[in-house]
This record gives sequence, C-alpha cells and structure tokens, in this order.
Amino acid sequence: MAAQVEEMNMNLITEQHIILDMEGNTQKEILHALAEIAFREGKVSDADTFFQELCKREQECTTGFGKGIAIPHARHACIKEAGILFVRMKHKIEWKSIDEKPVEAAVCLLAPDDKHDFHLKALSKLARRLMHEDFVDILKTAEKQQILSEIIDTVS
Repeated sequence: MAAQVEEMNMNLITEQHIILDMEGNTQKEILHALAEIAFREGKVSDADTFFQELCKREQECTTGFGKGIAIPHARHACIKEAGILFVRMKHKIEWKSIDEKPVEAAVCLLAPDDKHDFHLKALSKLARRLMHEDFVDILKTAEKQQILSEIIDTVS
C-alpha cells in the first residue's frame, strides 16, 4: 500500500510539470498556459475545458493565497488523472489575491471527477505549508528539484 501511495505521489508532479520562467502578463494568460501544459502532459483530455474550469473557479473566489502564491485548481471530468503543475512567472501577475499583492508563482491542482477529496486535501496541506516563509521562499527562488521535493513532501 505504501508503495502505491509513493508511486501515485511520484506521478502527481515531475520536473516536466515545473516551469520556472512562465511567460504571461495576465491571470488568464497564466491559466491558459497551465491548461496547455496539462494537455501536453496528458493530464487533461481538453485544454479549453480545463481552462474554462480554472477561470470559473477564479470567478467564484480568488485562488491567490497571498505572499505571491496562487493555488488555481479544478475538479472536472476532462481531467484524466490527479496532478500538480508548478509555474513561476517571469513577471508578477495581478491575481486579486487575498493580500492584494501580485502573484509570482502558482501551484495548480488537477482533480478528476472521481477523486472528490484529492484537491481538497492537497489544497489544505499546501495552504498550511504556505504559512511558513521558508516554503514560500523555496517556491519563489529554488531550482526544479528542490521545488519538486518540497511539493511532494507537502502533499504526501
């Protein structure tokens, strides 16, 4: 059982799911880029539908957690497998964050319709971890391998 959990976590996010110099000047451009990455990586069956779901979530309530970090997320039938994408932007992006500050990095959660609690559990764990400045600093400044390790440790 432990091996299954570890294997699942290893597939949730890989170095290919981490982009450290994301182009984009608006929240929608970043969300669209995340949808394209999810499609390219085989996590979603339709990039446009996933993009619309991410936008719909933002309309309900911002995913801009604060401290320069956003956690966009969606649960939908177009998502083929649970996953996590991470992007650090080249430019700070206005996100309507809770602290009204722009976003520098985003941890995107993808949850298939049949995994009702994955994104809620991962969101809760990430939100708690974002209370620690060392974790926030890692997301904003570290290289891929350290980010990968920290995110896996957080959601495991």
